[in-house]
Amino acid sequence: MTLMERERELRRIDELLASARAGEGATLLIEGTAGIGKTALLAAAGERAAGQGVTSLTARGGELERDLAFAVVRQLFEARLRNEPAEVRNELLSGAAELAAPVFGMAPASADAGVVGAVVHGLYWLCSNLADRGPLLLAIDDAHWCDDASLRFVSHLARRVTELPVLLVLATRPALPGRTDPVGRALSGVSPEVVRLGPLSERAVGALVRQALAADVEDEFCRACARATAGNPFLLSEALIGLRADGVRPTAAEAHRIDALRPETLTRAVLTRLARLGPDAVRLARCVAVLGPAAELRRIAALANLGLGQAADLVDALAHDGLVTAGSPIEFAHPLVRGAVYGDTAEALRAVAHKQAARMLAADAMPSEQLVPHLLAAAPDGDPWVVAELRAATADALARGAPELAAACLERALAEPAEPVLRAELLTRLGGALGMLNRTAEAADALRAALDLTSDPDRRIEITMDLGRLMVMTGQGHQALELFEGARRSSAARPGGVPRRILVNVAWGRLTALEPPLDWMRQLDSVAPQLRGGNDDDRMALSLLAFGGAATGDRPSAKVARLAALAGDGPLPPEPWILINLASAALAVADHLPPALDLLDRGLATARRLGDITAFAYLSVLRSHTAHYAGRLLDAEADAWAALSLAKAESQDAPLAAAVLVDALIDRGDLPGAQRILTEQGIDGDQPLSMLIAHFIHTARGRLRLGQNRHRDALADLLPCGEGLVAAGCVNPGFAAWRCPAALAHLALGETSAAQKLVDEELALARAFGAPRAISAALRTAAQIEGGQASIELLQEAVTLLDGSPAQLEHAQALVYYGSAVRRTGRRADAQEPLRRGLDLATRCGARALAQRANDELVAAGARPRRAALSGPAALTASELRVARMAAAGSSNREIAQALFVARRTVEVHLTSTYRKLGITSRQALRDAIDHATDPPTDARD
Repeated sequence: MTLMERERELRRIDELLASARAGEGATLLIEGTAGIGKTALLAAAGERAAGQGVTSLTARGGELERDLAFAVVRQLFEARLRNEPAEVRNELLSGAAELAAPVFGMAPASADAGVVGAVVHGLYWLCSNLADRGPLLLAIDDAHWCDDASLRFVSHLARRVTELPVLLVLATRPALPGRTDPVGRALSGVSPEVVRLGPLSERAVGALVRQALAADVEDEFCRACARATAGNPFLLSEALIGLRADGVRPTAAEAHRIDALRPETLTRAVLTRLARLGPDAVRLARCVAVLGPAAELRRIAALANLGLGQAADLVDALAHDGLVTAGSPIEFAHPLVRGAVYGDTAEALRAVAHKQAARMLAADAMPSEQLVPHLLAAAPDGDPWVVAELRAATADALARGAPELAAACLERALAEPAEPVLRAELLTRLGGALGMLNRTAEAADALRAALDLTSDPDRRIEITMDLGRLMVMTGQGHQALELFEGARRSSAARPGGVPRRILVNVAWGRLTALEPPLDWMRQLDSVAPQLRGGNDDDRMALSLLAFGGAATGDRPSAKVARLAALAGDGPLPPEPWILINLASAALAVADHLPPALDLLDRGLATARRLGDITAFAYLSVLRSHTAHYAGRLLDAEADAWAALSLAKAESQDAPLAAAVLVDALIDRGDLPGAQRILTEQGIDGDQPLSMLIAHFIHTARGRLRLGQNRHRDALADLLPCGEGLVAAGCVNPGFAAWRCPAALAHLALGETSAAQKLVDEELALARAFGAPRAISAALRTAAQIEGGQASIELLQEAVTLLDGSPAQLEHAQALVYYGSAVRRTGRRADAQEPLRRGLDLATRCGARALAQRANDELVAAGARPRRAALSGPAALTASELRVARMAAAGSSNREIAQALFVARRTVEVHLTSTYRKLGITSRQALRDAIDHATDPPTDARD
């Protein structure tokens, strides 16, 4: 049927295709009721794409295909990949795109697919690599039937498609009231362009009626057709078929007969046409509906219990009547036709047919995943074969990165029901799959049920640990602790005592429940002499002890650093994020900053390899915090921006990323920018100290308020935060520096005794722990309170203490404060040397405000300091400098983009800006320019 009255939509598609050719992609959502012409419009879009030199990759969701992992994704890309020469295919699946290879069976299943998002990240880069070879149109019809795994890819791509030469078009039906809208959920927060297809006008319906019947069809008859079909092209087509079959003459006198062909009668009309072909045709059509994409002629014949020749004749009859399309597999002319035929079969009979279809596909040696749609639709009857196939399909789904399908298979296997001996295993695996999907309440229920069915002590411990860790991740620390403590008590009488793993999890549970660390550290200290770091449990115990020591200051910084170094030594465990978090924090607090950054860099490399965006964002927060300690402010800012751009708005990582960015911007001298981040991220109001790391938000905001001269507001942030930390036993100044800025706020308000009390406590605690950075910060603050010669002695001690320290920003501050104090005594010549050193360090750290202060002090001391650089590498933003360094080191644009989890165009934009600012045109010139960029000294001690 001719496409009518879609000129406006086609013009817009042409415009979007042109934009894609120019490198700017988009997401277009075509919405309309069934039969309104979405498929025809997509087909026209494909023709127009071909005319503009845009490659079309198409897919169609289906009711049965919803139960296949990445079914729509495979339709989009698999044929293209398989048709390419091996060398081209390998290039398309290189780099991060390699993570997508298991989806297409082009690489062995990898444990890395267990990271939710890894495969989707790989698919994004496959799409990007394909787009490098020419602009793409990705067209997905019937997206409302898209499988969940493919929808995750759609969601991921839609958020990044503007930076690719790709037009993503989704055709879907409007969501029904009270029903979930999978496409809307996938595109939440994206704001795609939406085209809503309306009905055809009476004029267009008349033209189509005359085209199909006769040129002289009377107007009243045409108007009746328009009323009866509500301007729906497919319903009109079906009505015209029915009118021809019934011999209705297209005259005004016959118009009343058309009213019986309204949309609600479509099912009856289809079934009537089908019944005319006889009972064998009805049975065959029902088998086509059951088999879906597996509907090859021989299978249809076998399922319908018909001879092959008879089945072929019936298929021809159905095709002639417009109910199915010829070809292989045999398909219905429209999903509405399939729905009418499928719905006309009793549910019990459908279930039996699906079971038979599954057996048939298994006999054809089809993979277990191809059986899944039929097994899920079959009625449970205690068949061990069904359970075995569903277990195999579960493993395949997890290997492909589709925990949604794995969970569905496991739930169906349990309903079969599985034999009692298998139920605990299936429930445990179900808990894991549901946990990957963040369906935590259901995951916990599954694990509890598995625990109830498990008698083996070792397995009970494993399940308990899994359940407890799940509860920790969902903020149920106290409930998790009860589980861990129960496991500890029940295993106390075992030979060899409480297993190390239980002790580690008890400690972890207590830490997340904000219990004072000294309580749980005693238990770990009792086994500390046996800890050698030879296994993951030992290393976790070491990292917990190191972190506890760093938070409490209960042992010298050197011992904390030794524990943390031992924990981080050797290959990282399969899920290293907690260990890296704890050990890197301990190293940083102990002023072993280069090893801390190295451990975080190893974690970030692992996150890149796994395509784990969540882990990358969180570790970037930690790296920003640590780089700030080290005085690498450009790195700290770049890491924070990276984390903020990747963190999901509803996750805890977004406010943490904002906090470390605020910290970096304060010392970069950009207080307005820091305030803007606070406001935009919605963390300008009350924030509970619900977890230890939340103090990042409070201290950063307090420091900003101090810089804004909002001293009372600063205290409102810092003092409650400090009280919460002290109540949790975390008193070490290097762990959370809240006392010094609070003391300065008190001092500014004239509350000297309160300021003195805080700084005395800070200095005593810092000296006891022995990390120079925290001692220096306390000495600087004490100097501001003391004044006079006493302040000079305190600052001189700070400068001496930090000589050779990796804490370059604190060293620069100590030098500038010391030089300023000396200059104020009138010893202008003596002040110049520390001020010059401070200016140099501050400039190299990127601390613009401190550098300006040092410059002003030097002028006051009678010196002639150099002018601050306003061009060259110093003019680059933090993100530009990061990209420039990677490019100068030899990384390609694609490698940089994959390493930073950004689109390639983002890299290109940064490099274009960098080349402009540096006045260069080549990578070699970039290498020469970046060689002169300022970096903190590399000869600082650990």
